[in-house]
Amino acid sequence: MNQKILITGGSGLLGSYLVRWFKQKGYPHITSTFHHSIDAVPEDILEGVHWEKLLLPDKAAALDIVAGHDWVIHAAGFISYQAKEKYRLIDINQTGTEHIVNACLAHNVAHFIYISSISALGRENAHLILKESTPWFQNELSTFYGLSKYLGEVEAWRGAAEGMNVSAVLPSVILGAGNWQKSSLTIMDQIANKSAWYPGGQTGFVDVRDVAIFTGMLLEKSLAGERWVLNGANLPYSELYQKIAANLGLKRKYREAPKWLAKIILQGRNLLSGGTLGIELLNQAYAISTYDASKSLTMEGFSYRSIDETLKEMAECYLKSGKDILPFPVLPF
Repeated sequence: MNQKILITGGSGLLGSYLVRWFKQKGYPHITSTFHHSIDAVPEDILEGVHWEKLLLPDKAAALDIVAGHDWVIHAAGFISYQAKEKYRLIDINQTGTEHIVNACLAHNVAHFIYISSISALGRENAHLILKESTPWFQNELSTFYGLSKYLGEVEAWRGAAEGMNVSAVLPSVILGAGNWQKSSLTIMDQIANKSAWYPGGQTGFVDVRDVAIFTGMLLEKSLAGERWVLNGANLPYSELYQKIAANLGLKRKYREAPKWLAKIILQGRNLLSGGTLGIELLNQAYAISTYDASKSLTMEGFSYRSIDETLKEMAECYLKSGKDILPFPVLPF
């Protein structure tokens, strides 16, 4: 366990659980990065980790921070579905990854893992089964975020072509406990406090701990050269809303919003907030996407948690913490 590990984006949801997993396993040499302020790092992982500030795409900082590490997990990135952010998405998720990959090549990193996304898988139509071999398509069902993650993955595989051990992990929508005002965790506030309408689509969901465990196992088993879709369950939004509401003890009646109504609601929110959320997000929310994660189950010793248990724990943490950051219990991991 003498490997020196770098986890970019340790202040984020997945990054923080990656740090927790390696700490719990007893790895003594862990470096992680935060974006703007060390205050964003969850308190339970501040100690025993060397923290560095990294604002991608900072080429010089990437080169400096990567130096001396054996394993690098690139979990830092930017998520947005606002049209005005499309160039920032490319800047951070593609160009930033390019700089990290180049730094890994320059410093002879033994194994590089890129945290990609199911958004990097193409969709030919709105009813599709997606897996590792699904190619990228640029069409009305794609998003600028998905494009930026796909291009970031291209940079990772370019590193593989230049001789580096590379793996790409493509999680579905990550569920966990943490900052309820960020990332996929905002679904809790959406269900608890906002509109009682849900979109008519379906997507995949995965426990953040399962993603952390699988990523760590890739490194410990030295499995490189492949993509891995990670998905614990495919759920219609109707089922997700009902399950979360039940765990929160809510008595509200949730109803499916027709796509035309969702479009009106979205436009209204944009007018009120000055936002630019557009049709690509709407198309995603109403697509029936099914993710085939059977390949990941060939990993010896790996299995997915029950989605019902994840949602139950998620609701318990939300009710206990309110707006504060309270992670899932680290044990059992």
